[in-house]
Amino acid sequence: MKTTEDRASELLAASGFDRVARRLAGGFLAVHEAVPRLASLFSTQQRWLMSHVALARHFYAVRSGRPGLSRREFLEDLQPLGLASRNTAAAFFDEVLHYGIVQPAPAGGRAPDLVVPAPATLSALMEWFALHLDALDRVDGGSRLAQLRRTPEHMLVTMQPLVAASLIGNPTIRRPPQSYAIFASIDDGGSLMDRLIAGLDADASQHEARALTNVTSISALVQRLDLSRTHAGRTIAAAAAMGALGWDGTPGRSRLWLSQAFRNEYALMQAMKLAIIDDAFGVTVGRDEPMMEADIPERTADDAWASPPH
Repeated sequence: MKTTEDRASELLAASGFDRVARRLAGGFLAVHEAVPRLASLFSTQQRWLMSHVALARHFYAVRSGRPGLSRREFLEDLQPLGLASRNTAAAFFDEVLHYGIVQPAPAGGRAPDLVVPAPATLSALMEWFALHLDALDRVDGGSRLAQLRRTPEHMLVTMQPLVAASLIGNPTIRRPPQSYAIFASIDDGGSLMDRLIAGLDADASQHEARALTNVTSISALVQRLDLSRTHAGRTIAAAAAMGALGWDGTPGRSRLWLSQAFRNEYALMQAMKLAIIDDAFGVTVGRDEPMMEADIPERTADDAWASPPH
């Protein structure tokens, strides 16, 4: 049976995968433009993973016929995972409620403090899955996206908890490569990184040591992103100090280039996600057995979240 790493290696070796990764980056930016507040809230590694934990609890509850997530349940699910302190997790829950990312669940005789994802949140999640399934189809000519569009509610309810469990349990996802981690660890860093990758020259080869982008200044970089020039400039400077990127000439008056190592790290993280999503998709559509070894066991609606391996 293949591991996630085996499947990710296959994807990375596929012809044109660098263009697939670049297309994904553009798709993520389109989602950011459509729902900037939502995208901004989930544009760090920590918040992204916390959101998947919360969504998994929600979808398990939907499958049991009792939709709704409480603040207490969210905090209890997170504690064994080491994703965030209790105070950070509580502040995150309060923030997504404040901004309407989640909303109070219909009462129906249940506890009054339950919340459910807002319709716009579920739409964005559906688009996130659509982008990844489309990317997989572009690699092998499959029809995953069409299957998602045929039965979206069933696919989402079944796939998302499987994906969440594997993301949480995967060491590479939890501890990204160094250059990638610089962006993934800061507010809006994920969107900033997507902007850089999407801005690569169309004819850039994956074998180039330094591939040029269309970014010519920090101001140009943050256009259409909810980022300050100062915030973006500090991040670019930190990445430049590691050799991940740099200016082709005078800083701010030339084009930014991205190193091959940085581009490879981005492609690796996309391939790992795609491998996880592809396996969850296969289970959802009725493949006899998972394509890959599970990173952590699937839980039932009543189980506590399994702790990831260390």
